Amino acid sequence: MANRLKEKREIKSFQGSSQEEVLRRIGARIRAERKRLGLSLEALARKVGISKMTLHRIETGASSPSIINLTEISFHLKKPIESFIRQGDPRVVVIREDQQNSIMDPESGIKVLAPRGLISDSITIASAELETGVEIDPHVNKGFEWAYLIKGRAVVTVGDKKYEIRAGDSIFYDAHFPHSIKVKRKIQYVGLFLSDK
Repeated sequence: MANRLKEKREIKSFQGSSQEEVLRRIGARIRAERKRLGLSLEALARKVGISKMTLHRIETGASSPSIINLTEISFHLKKPIESFIRQGDPRVVVIREDQQNSIMDPESGIKVLAPRGLISDSITIASAELETGVEIDPHVNKGFEWAYLIKGRAVVTVGDKKYEIRAGDSIFYDAHFPHSIKVKRKIQYVGLFLSDK
């Protein structure tokens, strides 16, 4: 019986310390954002409608903010509530130029910037520079495609319709239908492929 009570106290103590860590992290994020915006403790407390001491206790992790107070704090700091309560480190992936895979014919200049699985299992982002006169024959893909033309001019054919696109234009289409590209003036573009699941 004594051992069970000791175990319960240890579990309760561990849970309490975990909660304290969470409160300190939330408070530290609130304080950092308040300072980044140049707001004093008093100014933010006044905007939120709480005392300076209450805000100080929230920022130091000594007090748990109510959902109403957290909502008000996030509103006045112009940050979503999630940014204060999210745990862990942000996921960051750097893909160096020499790690970006060429697809299709390496001479075509089409590169994968974000391979499938980086953003999601269904999204691939690519970029390319294609010379005047290059033609990509009709083909189909299982998904949808979007492209933004940074420079140049091309004709994209989807099904039996032709669409002339120029620098600054974007195009989105169902890639299940045959589609092709004919470059009229050297193009540079960024494209997104959304594959079927």
